[in-house]
Amino acid sequence: MRKLLCSGALLGLAALSYSAPPSSKSTLAFSGGEKGIALSGAYSSARVLIEENGRDVTGGVKLALANPSLAVLKDGTLWPRKDGATVLTATRNGQILMIPVQVTGLAGAKPPRFRSDVMPLLTRYGCNQGGCHGAQQGKGGFKLSLQGYDPDADYESITRAAAGRRVSPAQPENSLLLRKPTMLVSHKGGQLFEAGSPAHQLLADWIAAGMPKPLPEEPDVTGLEIVPAVRTLSVGQKQRFRVWASFSDKTRRDVSAESLFSVSDGSVVQVTLDGNAKIVGKGEGAILIRYQDRVATASLLSPFAAPRAPQPQPTTVDRLIESKLAALGLDTSPNCSDSDFLRRVSLDLIGLLPTPDEARAFLADTDPLKRTKLVERLLERPEYVDYWTLKWGDLLRSNRSVLNDKGLTALNRWIRTSVAVNKPWNVMARELLLAQGSVYDDGPANYFRAAATPDALTETTSQVFLGVRIACAKCHNHPYEKWKQHQYYQFAAFFSRVKTKNGETPDEKIIYTVNSGEATNPRTGKVMTPTALDGAPVPKEFTGDRRVAFADWLTDAKNPFFAKVLVNRLWKHFMGQGLIDPVDDVRVTNPPSNPALLEWLAADFVTHGYDLKHTMRTILATRAYQRTAFPTKVNVADTRYFSHYFFKRLDAEPLLDAVGSATGVPEKFGGYPAGMRAAELPDTTAGSYFLDLFGRPARNIVCQCERLEAPNLGQLLHFMNGKGINEKLSNKGGRIAKLVEAKIPDVKLVQELYLASVSRLPDQDETFDAVMSLREAKDKRKEAEDILWALLNSKEFLFNH
Repeated sequence: MRKLLCSGALLGLAALSYSAPPSSKSTLAFSGGEKGIALSGAYSSARVLIEENGRDVTGGVKLALANPSLAVLKDGTLWPRKDGATVLTATRNGQILMIPVQVTGLAGAKPPRFRSDVMPLLTRYGCNQGGCHGAQQGKGGFKLSLQGYDPDADYESITRAAAGRRVSPAQPENSLLLRKPTMLVSHKGGQLFEAGSPAHQLLADWIAAGMPKPLPEEPDVTGLEIVPAVRTLSVGQKQRFRVWASFSDKTRRDVSAESLFSVSDGSVVQVTLDGNAKIVGKGEGAILIRYQDRVATASLLSPFAAPRAPQPQPTTVDRLIESKLAALGLDTSPNCSDSDFLRRVSLDLIGLLPTPDEARAFLADTDPLKRTKLVERLLERPEYVDYWTLKWGDLLRSNRSVLNDKGLTALNRWIRTSVAVNKPWNVMARELLLAQGSVYDDGPANYFRAAATPDALTETTSQVFLGVRIACAKCHNHPYEKWKQHQYYQFAAFFSRVKTKNGETPDEKIIYTVNSGEATNPRTGKVMTPTALDGAPVPKEFTGDRRVAFADWLTDAKNPFFAKVLVNRLWKHFMGQGLIDPVDDVRVTNPPSNPALLEWLAADFVTHGYDLKHTMRTILATRAYQRTAFPTKVNVADTRYFSHYFFKRLDAEPLLDAVGSATGVPEKFGGYPAGMRAAELPDTTAGSYFLDLFGRPARNIVCQCERLEAPNLGQLLHFMNGKGINEKLSNKGGRIAKLVEAKIPDVKLVQELYLASVSRLPDQDETFDAVMSLREAKDKRKEAEDILWALLNSKEFLFNH
């Protein structure tokens, strides 16, 4: 019996999905990829990570140095004392592991370097974070650049500001830079390290050496390697990490003790300042590691149940999802019903409910390929063009208040035409980015009116086509990513020669380019060479439209962002949750829930010529999309891995159109033809209390977050007793009035109401209850209105499922 839902608002990873039980033989091993520990230089360090059958047991191992005079061993980390060779012995349950230790570079060692040694220490202890001295106005009169993005300014602040009282070269131990973090002087940040500790000694040595300035020749960090990168653990188990940094001078060293650790999801894993993680929940948690201006992540999986072997799957997408589910011990929900699929895919592709006749025909169809054929029919319907013009209009900010009537019409016409002919996404991107001329004649030119400055174009283009929120880097290095401030202005340089002038009328704008104009870094004053994110600089001899160079980079098949961002947007739309979520917040510290799947979808999208409909078909044909939304006892907690379909509240426009379709009374919009659906509106300025209440975006920003998805009390009250809903239910020309006037049997009337609203036939109990209420009612029409009112207020109607 089925009742109404309650009212309310890289294939390489596959190998990690299942492993045989560990061997009964325990073997200690030193993890890190090298045979021993090499400490090179007075300020080097090395974290000790001892594993037994792939599990971190460092906390249960007794560690001892044969010659403690050569190095300091504290909390599982080694710091050098003097040159020489010794052995670190690890003992556990009668097992003994001997690890060679080599200390070099202390004799005649140079003083600490500001950028390479001092700055990482300030970051590691949180001194330059947003909650401390890295705040916009600093703290306690002491300001540092956020996470050390401006070493020169930080050097001045430490050594020159406040009359130089923060450091005392003659008496380093009396420097405030040392006395405050050791709490010898009151410090709101508390005690960060002890006197005599390696951190204290490094700062003291730097001050005693006369505070050497940051030097241009100090090597840059070129990459981070995390050990282990992926690990499966149970609740309560712990894992420590080793962090290796590679530098531009070709050196590589352990920087674990200098790195900053945090987590993406504290409900799954927690981590200490020293990088010791503990599993506290089920799922997958990312450990975020920052060293200097680099960020990397490690992934810890905590299975919901015992990991299992993957089961055979019909598509590559399903195989990659199944691999992750098996690793997490998640089972899958069964296939959804035909009625659920019909309603789900109709709303997802055309933004409309199926009519009762369409639902009845589909449910009666016995063709085993009927779902595939339904998708093809929907993709060819004119309503598909309407709905996806709405979707891309949100992304491209098709906004009358900014573009005016003629500009809006031109942009909408271009979007509609592009959707109708299934224009490849790379072609659409190039047409937008290379547009010029009158915004009234060339629809894509309005892209440069909605974002009218190089900075606005940088931030808009980055978020729309790369999924990167780069705005933070305008003022300082990005706090959660690797992007630096100078990269923001290198990006802006692509648009520094795009200009706007008036056309024949004051409101008409002409987009054109000139041969001069540069972007400069306001902090350094340097002219920036146009350079895409992680791309090569545009050659100096390049003399054409710089936007062409950018468009070539963007739409290149090897671009690391372009295809992934688009397929992730489509995945979010159809599946209710992005592989990266939010979809326009792509960064190392926000890793995808299934990296291998995202890689495959992007590669497949490129291989098929950036064909949007192809990727839609690919997603809609999967078992993942066609699963029921009802979870099992095991996968009920899954919110990221697609073991079952996720409920999605209908967006404002499809929801209003669904109410009109179910009641048979379309909404009327002032100034627009009768019968126009909400999804057909050219922009979001048409007056509608309902659409505003249910979160339609103003299209002022490109962030997906502008369209509000979370339910609220006002929405619930509007459906329960709002004037608009009740007027549609009681409308004399509406569905209920026509059904009652036709004097059809009560059973058929109930069936029509169910088909019109939730796209299915009522079950036996639902039919009996509704028919009895109709027969006992003094006013059959009022009772029919109550039945449909209950259906409209059900979760089954308000959500796609």
